[in-house]
Amino acid sequence: MVDFKTVFSVSQFARHLNDHFRTEFGAIRIQGEVASFTRASSGHWYFGLKDSTAQLKAVMFRQRNILAGFLPAVGDKVEVLAQLAMYEQRGELQLIVDVMKKAGQGNLHEQYLQLKAKLSQEGLFDLNRKKPVPTVVFNLGVVTSLQAAALADVKQALARRAPHVKYTVYHTAVQGEQAAAQIIDALQKADAAGHEVLILCRGGGSLEDLWSFNIEAVVRAVAACKTPVVVGVGHESDVTLAEFAADLRAATPTAAAELISKPTQELLTQVHNLHSNLRRALRHRAQLLVQQLDRAEMRLLTPTAYVNALESKIHNALTRMPRLVQRQLQQHEAAVSNRGQSLTLEMRKAQALANQRSESAAAAIRMAQNRQLTAMESRLQRLGAVVEAVSPQRTLERGYAFLQPEVGDEVVRSVEQVKNGDNLRATLADGEIVLNVLEKTSLRGPSAKRKENSR
Repeated sequence: MVDFKTVFSVSQFARHLNDHFRTEFGAIRIQGEVASFTRASSGHWYFGLKDSTAQLKAVMFRQRNILAGFLPAVGDKVEVLAQLAMYEQRGELQLIVDVMKKAGQGNLHEQYLQLKAKLSQEGLFDLNRKKPVPTVVFNLGVVTSLQAAALADVKQALARRAPHVKYTVYHTAVQGEQAAAQIIDALQKADAAGHEVLILCRGGGSLEDLWSFNIEAVVRAVAACKTPVVVGVGHESDVTLAEFAADLRAATPTAAAELISKPTQELLTQVHNLHSNLRRALRHRAQLLVQQLDRAEMRLLTPTAYVNALESKIHNALTRMPRLVQRQLQQHEAAVSNRGQSLTLEMRKAQALANQRSESAAAAIRMAQNRQLTAMESRLQRLGAVVEAVSPQRTLERGYAFLQPEVGDEVVRSVEQVKNGDNLRATLADGEIVLNVLEKTSLRGPSAKRKENSR
């Protein structure tokens, strides 16, 4: 209770009011519309909060506003946690704001956490249900808005890293009341089109801006796709429920394109290495087969060698026989003759068996060689098809061209290499045309600014 007899100075009474406000109100929550907004060079925010009948001045110092996560604008609906105080130098009441968030954001965040917990308990985010994403992609489906800066980021990343990747864009709104239904429809169409991978993406924004990607039906549609889905929404700090349900989450749309696009040059290097390894393997296999054939032939005893060995044995036996057993030799002459005939029959059988085994071994080796060569030729054809698909000629056939001076073989890579009035040769897939430079524009000019502003 203030004694009416007490006389205060202005400063004393102002401090007394401030103490009274802190004791009476403490921290209070106020919701209203931003009526005015100024961001000082010091980083502090000075703004007004209003409703239909009243208005309050407010200040949010830099060490507090850097935690807000957004920059308010006139007309925004916000909720603040503040203390009531008097600005003593001017004698004005104002709110000292500690926390600010967009009105309704707390409810959305609560819905986000509740749905996340529900779907997580169902196993919708489990790693064991995620489909593997191919390491090499040639056919891509992109689900986003045709006007989104995210689409430009994806196109730029693919053109820079992997021009061999063909992509189809499935247009959908990515924000607003109709966005969820359109996203689901576009996902289903893209999933049925036979792409190797799908990218679902959009740029950054507030929780409300990204809310279409937190709607349960959209999250379930992402999880239900038979085609592997990569989701890149917003900036690295933005995480939507659709990203938890995706087979692969990318921090940004550009990162999504980079994750599924193996550089063309790297693919060409791999194909070249595979071709070299295949040639070496073919030579090595052929050498092994030749060595196996040589060893098989060495193991086969020829009929001539067999006969020579027997004749040598007979000659040695006759030489060692003494003259005294000549009569005995005559008596056994018939037996020796019969034995000779038997040996002849045995040699013929041995020769026939040896010939049969030799022919069987040779046939088996030829069949093994043919099977191996057929498999290697088939693999070479597939690798050749991959090389053909990423060849410069194929790139020209897709509508690209490269420029050269009218005289000379140097390739024009920059507008700085030409001037107005120059004649250039443009090489297309089926021939050349001669062009005259009427005007040139650098990407550092207005077009670059327009491109930057479109993001």
